[in-house]
Amino acid sequence: MLRARGAVSLRTLYLARDAVPPGLPDKAASLVVSPLLRALIVRAIETAGAPDPDGRHARLLGVLIDEIATLPRCPLQLALPTEPRLRRACEAILAAPGERHDIAALAAIAGTSERTLARLAEQEFGMPISFWRQQARILAALPILAGGGSVTEAALTLGYASPSAFASMFRRQVGAPPSAFRADRPPS
Repeated sequence: MLRARGAVSLRTLYLARDAVPPGLPDKAASLVVSPLLRALIVRAIETAGAPDPDGRHARLLGVLIDEIATLPRCPLQLALPTEPRLRRACEAILAAPGERHDIAALAAIAGTSERTLARLAEQEFGMPISFWRQQARILAALPILAGGGSVTEAALTLGYASPSAFASMFRRQVGAPPSAFRADRPPS
């Protein structure tokens, strides 16, 4: 199931199994779409089904697939809890990812004790709620970065004391620097 927060533009590409080059994921993956890939997708949709006597459309699809293969994958997934108290706490984090929700504040929102909230997070996610909050912040940073926002802008928007603290956490969790997810990143 795919859920998105905020404004989204969605295009779905289906590739024949024999057209998928090595290195592409064999399962659904989240990618940060570059401006080049966005333009290639739009052009591919515009010219789909039209005669291709000179092979131009086929070459366009080849470049499109090559571009997909170079994009960074986002290894994060953010599960939403089913337990109502934990869900209230998580929804508060998602509504304001830049706020410093400590466990006491989240427990008050959830209508439970800090200890119960911590136990519920461990049971449902297999991780502390603080780690879930970090993942929520990373996912909130991706649209900022993909939209051309700076690492500093993402850090300050999400409540980090400094861009370096944000970048360090981001790299630890994602395995790549936040600059790799910027829409205007230089080609690698």
